[in-house]
This record gives sequence, structure tokens and C-alpha cells, in this order.
Amino acid sequence: MFNIVLSQTTKLHLVFTNDIHGSIHQIPARFMNPEFGPMMSGGAGAYRYVTKLRQEANQLGDEVLLLDGGNFFQGTPLGTLDGGETIIRWMNQMGYDALTPGLKDFDQGVANLKRLSKIANFPFLSGNIIEKETGQNLKWLTPIIYKQIGKIKIAIIGLTLDKIPELGFPENTKGLIFLPEVVSTQEQVKEAKDKGADIIIMLAHLGIPYNRDEEFETFISRLSRDEKLEKAKGLNAMELAHLVEGVDVIVTGGIAKGYDKPWEDPKTHTLIVQNYGNLSGIGHLELLFDQETKSISGYEFPTDRGMLITLLQDDILPDFEMATNIESWVDESKRKVENQFLNSSINPNKNVYLTNLKRLSKSDRFPVPNLGKPEQLEIVTWNLEWFPTSGDITLEAVAETIQEWGVDMVALQEIKDIHAFEKLTSFLPDHGYVLSKQSSFMDQAIIYRKDVITLLGQYEPFSFDDYYFAGRPPLMAKFVWHYENRQREFIVANLHLKCCGDGLYRRQKSLEQLHDLLARYFETGDENIIVVGDWNDQLTDIGTNQSFTTFLNDPEQFQFATMEIASDTAQASY
Repeated sequence: MFNIVLSQTTKLHLVFTNDIHGSIHQIPARFMNPEFGPMMSGGAGAYRYVTKLRQEANQLGDEVLLLDGGNFFQGTPLGTLDGGETIIRWMNQMGYDALTPGLKDFDQGVANLKRLSKIANFPFLSGNIIEKETGQNLKWLTPIIYKQIGKIKIAIIGLTLDKIPELGFPENTKGLIFLPEVVSTQEQVKEAKDKGADIIIMLAHLGIPYNRDEEFETFISRLSRDEKLEKAKGLNAMELAHLVEGVDVIVTGGIAKGYDKPWEDPKTHTLIVQNYGNLSGIGHLELLFDQETKSISGYEFPTDRGMLITLLQDDILPDFEMATNIESWVDESKRKVENQFLNSSINPNKNVYLTNLKRLSKSDRFPVPNLGKPEQLEIVTWNLEWFPTSGDITLEAVAETIQEWGVDMVALQEIKDIHAFEKLTSFLPDHGYVLSKQSSFMDQAIIYRKDVITLLGQYEPFSFDDYYFAGRPPLMAKFVWHYENRQREFIVANLHLKCCGDGLYRRQKSLEQLHDLLARYFETGDENIIVVGDWNDQLTDIGTNQSFTTFLNDPEQFQFATMEIASDTAQASY
């Protein structure tokens, strides 16, 4: 006779997203095929997938947990126009259980994020953000929530990257203190265990880096030389998992790099999962819980590929009603932002004529020529290359150069560090600026002299489908230039086109899109348009190697200011 004891196993479907960036609309999967990308089902496909999963799980006695790792609304006008409210309402309909705020979720300030937390039907989790004035946890942020699955008590704890105040504009996180990641996690784990938690899932906006194996080896090497890394700021999810015991699973975000298989720390055995960004897919890991030992006994994948489900329309049809709603939201946001931009104009009853040009402050540490002529509108375009490359030295040099040039406007590309850019602008009190709001890979900016230029509005076209622009939609701004008793409205489009790889094709397609847009503007009366930037190409290329064909073939509307020197290699600036 044999005594057979069967362990009772419960399945939890851990479904996760991160870095949605306001992209719940349907677009072609150009990353799969730039020319004929299959259509993706977007937020309506995600809704169908999760709804069906919940129905099936309910029939089988399984559980479903839906989490988001942050950066949920910035990136498209649909997200930014109302400060993320539309995205939160979509998440409510999806039935999210929790999210943790990410870096870009603070772009419109703390008050906006607090407002969104009240609209959400689910908690915003973070245990390491406190109020500076009181030293207490914020009432609209929850450190820990609990979920009971059979005999097992699950704690879901939240954590946000502690370096966020150093990565954005200071006013975005004003009044908040971000506590160190390791100590905060240890305290939350202890609290959860003290309250009887058997399993701990962490929702952390930290990210798994690209090339995770190589990055982990580098971390271990550094750790062997410097034990103080436990106190370091800005740890990624792999580093935190190695340094803190007691966390079973980390759902993370902040880096839009998806992995089909979980990362398992070799020491703590913490599992870490991360999805691709822009809702190109949805993550789904099936966790198996042993009800007797109250532990994770294993995990399974929903597909042979792994835990990432690409939301292709051929595989997952969008829910019709949800798709219709999202399409109407997108159309409305497109209409609003473009109309606001095109219809922005100077108040005719306001005296804006400037008769005396200010003398800009100068520091005179570098020999920089003065290029400014009061009677002319002068614009410089400048790729700063991974700005700032040398910290404050770079900031001071760039600020002095802009000051001493004395030109009316400088268009910048490759702004990597927004916090550093904010510091740069503090060195330029005589200047205003416009900065990208929708770029996903480095930003563009336009800095202008406030004594002769008035900003009317900004617009980033193609941000709903910016693949051809390499995630950097054109930064367009509308201005008025003043000189004595004259004024003139004009538009500047600042581009940073794709280089390398399939760059030629993407430059060609992006410039076709831009040409059609600007030609439409000409038809409606906006004739003063200046296109500047880093175009990563030359006007002298021939035939199919030429990116600017659509503009070159339209000389009645478009002229290249550099055409006369295009063949003179001595004039090249790279």
C-alpha cells in the first residue's frame, strides 16, 4: 500500500506592462517590417486578451494580477494633452490592480500625478517616496497592498527609482524625497513578512538594462571591489534583486527592452520580468503556488516563445468597442493639439514691439565670435552629442557659446539629460526654450532670445507613429520675431533624423511625411517655415541614395540655405 500525497497547486497569471508612454492606439509594427508592418491591436487588443484570460482563469480557479511598471502616459498627445487622464481611464477599464509611478509620470508635476491617483480605480504603489515637509508617506501613494490566494498571502510592494529628482526638472518632484532603494526595500519586506506575507511581489520602476548578462557581470565585478554599492543610488532591478533577500518576483519598467524569459538572480533567486514599451505587447507569466508550503513551486509560459505576447491584430483581434473609443480619443487629441498650434497668434491689442535690444551677459572664457545682427533673424543648429558629455564643464561652455554668438535662436539635438538641460537654461536667463515632450530617445530643444522672440506654441507631429523619425518626432514651434516696430510670425521645425542601419529608408520616409505636412501648412497660409537640425545626410547624394528628393523636387516651395556650400567639403561641420 502506498500513501500518495498530492500537493495543491494554484496558478497566478501575472500580467504586466511598462513604458506604455500613452501608446494605446493601433499602428503598424514597423519594427518588424518598416515598409509593410503588420497592424497591431494596441490597447483594444490588450483589453481583449486580459478579458478572455480572466474568464478562462475564473473557470479554472486560477487568479489574475495586472500590474504596470510606470511611464504610462508621456509620449503621445493622447497621454500628455490631459495629463494622463485618458490613459488612466483606459487602465480602469482594463482592470489594473496597481501601478508604480515612473520617471516620465512626473513630467507634469506632483499635483497632476496626485490627481490621476484619485481618478484611478487601483492604487499607485511606492514605499520610498515621502513628503519633504512632514517626512511621512504620501496619502495618495500606497507602500504595500495584500492579496489572498487560497492559504497564501501575497504582498505587493512598490518602489520608484531614487534618482528621479536628478533626471528631470526639479519642479516636477518639488516637495518630495526619494529614499534609497535598498534600505526602503528591506524595510518593506520586513513589514510584509511581519504581517504574515508568504509571497512578496515587487512593482519597481528600476528597469532591466539592455545586454542584461553583460551588465550583471559588470555589477558583480564592481561589487567585489566596492561593498558600498548597497548604498548607491539609481540601482537597476537586477542589482536590487541581488542585494536584497526576500523578494520573490519583481515586475519592473523604465527601460523599454522586453525579455521573453525572466531573469533569476543566482543568489536570491528573485525572478524579474520586463516588457517592451509602447504597448507593442503584454507580459504574461504563469506563477505556480504550492498551497501547502506557501511558496512558488515553479512557473510556466503561455506560449513556446515565452512570457511576452506581441499584440498583433492577426493573433489578437482588438475589442471592437474599445478600439472605436480609442480611435475617437486619438482623433480628438490630434485635432486639438494641431489646432492649438496652428491657431496660436500674437494678441493684436498687446504692445510687443521691442525697440531696445538687450545686451546679453557674457563670461568671456572662450574665444567665440559674435554672429548676431539686430536687423536679421539668425538661427544656429547644433547637435550637442549626448549632452552633457562632461558635466558642468559642458554646460558652462555651451551657455557661453550661445550667449556670445548673439544669434536669435539655437536649435539643439541629442539632449540626453533633462536635468542638465534645466541647469543649462539657468545659465541663460536672457533666453527662453522649447523642449520635446514626445521623444523616446533623446530630445530636441530650441533656445531663443526673449528680447526679440515671442513663443506662441509648440507641436510634435507624427508622435503617434514616429518609427521613421527614430522615436524623435519633429519639434515644431511657432514664434514671433520682433525688430523695432516690425514683427513676423514663423515656424521652426527641429529634426534629428535616423542615422545608420536602415537609416536611409527611414530618412526618406520621414522626409516624405514632413514634406506633405509642410505643403499642407503652406496651403493654409503658414508660409514662413524654417527646417533645421541634424539630418544625418548630404544634399549631394544621387538617385536612390538621396533622402531629400521630395523637397529637392519642389523648389517653388522649399529652398536649402546650405545648397551653395553642399559640395564644399571644407564647409562640413562633422
